[in-house]
Amino acid sequence: MSSNEPPEPPPLVIPDEQPALQCSVSRRGSAVVVAVADELDLLTVPEFSRTLTALQAAAAGPVVLDLTAVTFLDSSGINAIVRASRDADDNPTRLRVVATGPTVLKTIQLAGAHELITLAPTVDDALALP
Repeated sequence: MSSNEPPEPPPLVIPDEQPALQCSVSRRGSAVVVAVADELDLLTVPEFSRTLTALQAAAAGPVVLDLTAVTFLDSSGINAIVRASRDADDNPTRLRVVATGPTVLKTIQLAGAHELITLAPTVDDALALP
């Protein structure tokens, strides 16, 4: 290598392990409550979408997506939620979203997604919706 050539960049290292989706599922009558924690982003959305799709397909009643413990939500997470909400409109398992954290709620509102999904301040309020 001559002295005029720039040094080669270091190799890009991509970790083998991707962050796991932090999610718990519970039943409240005929409803399914899906509580998501930590981050809902490009790395966790594929697992989130698979999980939510399977739960919606098997649910006999509404599905409540509880985002109160989510600390970060990016556009891929918003898109997945809107897509799941649209899918739920075609069957009786309506999707209701609980988002109270200022970061997550503001992100949803800034993206305009609050006009496309059913939002509720608490899980109990979401379950009480028609």
